[in-house]
Amino acid sequence: MKITIQVMTPPYTYEDLDTAIKMAQAAVEKGHEVDLFLFADSVLCINKNVKPIRIDRNIPQKLKELIETGKVKVDICGICMDYRGITTDMIIEGAKPSGLPELAQLLYSSDRFINLMA
Repeated sequence: MKITIQVMTPPYTYEDLDTAIKMAQAAVEKGHEVDLFLFADSVLCINKNVKPIRIDRNIPQKLKELIETGKVKVDICGICMDYRGITTDMIIEGAKPSGLPELAQLLYSSDRFINLMA
């Protein structure tokens, strides 16, 4: 089964990204394919220069580890990146700038679509 999870909330204000990551991990463990689409303020989580304090979670690192499994793809809204001053040299390896046409394709080709927006 192909599952797309869209997240729209800031990474360190809400826990929607943590939920998305845990759902993606669980889905991958059960043999499913997962696409994460980061939209609006959630794009801030792909900035590899983020340095969370020691007691907080490192969301960019968690996403990078998910991508490295080869079973999770991470698409990032390019317009949302531009709006927030994130450039391609700042994003974690394996994540790719994308757009609404790609989101529409994910909606069309996915068996399940989950939208996390706080």
